[in-house]
Formats: sequence, C-alpha cells, structure tokens
Amino acid sequence: MRIIFLSLLLSVVAMSGAQAKYSFCNKSSYALSASIGYVDGDRLATRGWWRLRPGQCKVVLTEQAKPGRYFVYAEAIPGHRGPLRTWSGDTALCVENAGFFNLRNQDVCRDDPLRQRKFFSVEVTEASGGNWQTDFTEASTYTVYSAEVAGVQRLLSDIDIDAGQVDGAMGRTTQRALANYRNQKGLSEGYSIDDEVIDALIEDANTREAKLGLFYCNKTDNPVWSAIAMQQDEDAYRSKGWWKLEPGDCAKIVKGALEKDHYYVYGAMETPSGEAAISSGDKTFCINLIMFNVTDEITCADQDLENASFRRVEIGGAATMNFDFTPDMFASAGGE
Repeated sequence: MRIIFLSLLLSVVAMSGAQAKYSFCNKSSYALSASIGYVDGDRLATRGWWRLRPGQCKVVLTEQAKPGRYFVYAEAIPGHRGPLRTWSGDTALCVENAGFFNLRNQDVCRDDPLRQRKFFSVEVTEASGGNWQTDFTEASTYTVYSAEVAGVQRLLSDIDIDAGQVDGAMGRTTQRALANYRNQKGLSEGYSIDDEVIDALIEDANTREAKLGLFYCNKTDNPVWSAIAMQQDEDAYRSKGWWKLEPGDCAKIVKGALEKDHYYVYGAMETPSGEAAISSGDKTFCINLIMFNVTDEITCADQDLENASFRRVEIGGAATMNFDFTPDMFASAGGE
C-alpha cells in the first residue's frame, strides 16, 4: 500500500504533573484509527487501535510522557471514499489488523507486510512536563468543532447523501441532510451532532465499502505472496505489493467501486521445494523482494527491480470482484 504523509501538528499541553499523559486529537474530517509506539523497558512496544471520531481527542497513554522519541500512525476508516488516507512516516512497526492490540515484540510481523505500518516519529521534550498531544490535521485548518462538522459532511457524502461541501460549516444543506439522516435512523429530531449519529454514519460507510473492491483469496494449501498492477493513464501502469495470503485467507487489494476495466494479478506460492510463480502471464511488470509501489515508465533494470509476468483479469464493469489463487495457476505446483 502506498503510504501518504499528510501534514500534522504536534503541540504541548500545559497541565499539572499529576495529570501527565499522551493524547491524540483528530482535527481532520476523517474518522481515524490510530496507534502509538513507545519504549517499554528494554523493548519498543506498539499499542492501538483507538477510534477517533472527527473532532475527538482521546488519552492514549495515561502514564507520564517521558522526554524522548515516540512513534505515531493513523489511517482513515475504510468507509471513506477514495484511496486510503494515512498520517504516517518511515518507521515500519507491527500492528494487529483488527481489534485492540498491545505488542512488545516487533519480530512478530517481520515476514508479514500486512501487519506493518509506517509510523512517523515524535520528539517529546522536557518542557512538556509529562504531557504531550499529537494533532492529526489536513491542509484545511479545522477546530475541534469544525472538524466534527466536516467529518459528518464527509461521512454523509460517503453514503451518497448530499451534505454540501466538506468545509466544516453547518450550512442549510448540511443541516437538512443531517436531520433527514437522523430521522431515517430513528434518532432524535433536529440536526445536532453527537457520538450516536457519528457512529451510525461510520457503520453505514464501512458497511457500504465492505461490499466493494477487488479481493484476493488464497485457495491453495500454501502461503501466497500477491501483487497487482493497474493502469494509471493510457500508457502507464503501476505495480505494487506485497500482500501475504495464508491458506484460506482473503485480502482487499483495491478499495471502493472498481473503476478500471482490467487489472493485472501476480502471485508467488511458497512450496516445500521453493517458490512457484503464477503461470500464463500476459504482461511484464516490475517487482521487488520487499514492499514496492513502482511505475513502468522507467525500466525495471533502471529501478534495480526484477521483472515478473502478471496475469490480466477482466472486470466487465463490476463494482466488486474476487480473484482466487488456485493450485493449478502456479507453474511448478502441479506435481506437489
């Protein structure tokens, strides 16, 4: 997945030592899942996920924020339209992909890129007095209140309800859309914003997104490392990977309603006798041994990358599609 670094604001909150803590504050129009990395004894630990509604601030570490380096990562919920938005950096750390986690062993995800996220670093200073707040922001500057309004506007748009521009202003179009949605969900009348209506919008947006996209499923008895190539414009493609699929696992590779008429699929299956690549490829793209996201506008050799033959998959106008990796697809797997 391509990690996108967005602007962020780090600020010190002046409080007494008795209330020392580390807080996250979501001043964006996106509902977020956030996590933190910190030194715990002689190890680097990661903890998350905290759901942050737009405009919500939350304490994530109740102990004193000691001077030194912390690591922070956040991503928008899948229900938001468009590519995945992240607040991220360059340090790969381990997470769990669902539910709350507290990991003190960073070796658990070494061979599983799906459990890695790229965290950005935060330097907590002595002047903080044990209190630190990281704000997740956008190019648009929102207050806590206007971020909440903008978040509701975005979520309504995500489920195909016209709430006007995502601007954080509670105009008449937004008021009308929100009041109609509250009535539809059996909530109290009016256009007030509360946790109940935001949570209902998040659930509806995530439910909608869960039905859309391109999914890979591993129908073999061995792990499969998968990649994809998709058209950027008339002449250029971009290939990216890896998604590791254990036997029986599925993963969403492209989010949202499919807009391309075709994609190119690649897989390499781990077998007792070595790696077996997908056969019957139609077009060659670049790959790398580690995670990659590269264009074919530059030769693979010039990027110090390898060539691999991808199989073309026709979509036929569908909004969603499952692609199954089966044993017969792999060149050297038939006799095993």
